[in-house]
Amino acid sequence: MSFELLVRTAHRLQASVEALAALGAELRIRREGLPADPQIVRRLQDVFCALDPSLLDGMSVEQEETALAVIQSAVGQAVALLEDPSRALGWSYDDPAVLQGQGQASRRFVRAINALASRRPDLQRTLHERGAFLDVGTGVGWLAIEAARAWPSLRCVGIDVWEPALRLARANLAGAGMEERVELRAQGVEELEEESAFTLAWLPAVFVPLDVVPAALKNLRKALTPGGWLVFSVLGALPDRLSEALAALKVTRNGAHPWTPAEAEEQLRRLGLEQVETFSPDPMTVIIVGRKAGGQQEQPVPSKEKK
Repeated sequence: MSFELLVRTAHRLQASVEALAALGAELRIRREGLPADPQIVRRLQDVFCALDPSLLDGMSVEQEETALAVIQSAVGQAVALLEDPSRALGWSYDDPAVLQGQGQASRRFVRAINALASRRPDLQRTLHERGAFLDVGTGVGWLAIEAARAWPSLRCVGIDVWEPALRLARANLAGAGMEERVELRAQGVEELEEESAFTLAWLPAVFVPLDVVPAALKNLRKALTPGGWLVFSVLGALPDRLSEALAALKVTRNGAHPWTPAEAEEQLRRLGLEQVETFSPDPMTVIIVGRKAGGQQEQPVPSKEKK
């Protein structure tokens, strides 16, 4: 490979980095009313139009703020990789922008679970009957907050071992008025001792070390009520070699294993879970669900007899 080719590749990738930063800057100006120079505002608009002038059409304030947080987190994690590629594996970020953005991005999984439930009546019942939701690796608490809003019948418990994230989670819960709805615990999933306590459990495998997964799955199965559901998430990627390689790099840097959906399904089946299914409403959102035996099974709707 020639040096010229390397430079051309770097320039091509540079455009993507700068476009992402420009999109984030445009969102910040919109949301925060920053007094940017009119020339910069005009140039950002040019970039925005080149990307897609309708990109933000119909977006709510909350959706724009979420998008900005996701961009800030992605940029922060990319900079951390560049500055310290040799750091130990594991989720060890303490930058609030990175933590909050990661948490905001996780809110989409509540919508994914709802989308799956729209065609799975047994899961739909679980979400809307009295029960409890366990958010493993709750981070800054945004997924738990979204779950509490979406499923008011469920008591929510969030567990995590990373104190910088839990500090932000407490503030986020207070700001959202969810302190009474969501219980936070400084606890690892391998320390979970409840039995038949949760009707729904969330395991973000992209943050769980491979050697912890067996204990995590065993404890979660025990913690589920009969008929309770386990949702196992893996990191999605666009269907191209570069996107898949970047996703695997990100997960590995988190200290976890880059599970494929097939591998995840096999893990849930070995655990004895039933109705195992992969659901992916978009390439970046992939969940694998399974149900503990013993709950009320969905009954077929009887056909009406002709008179």
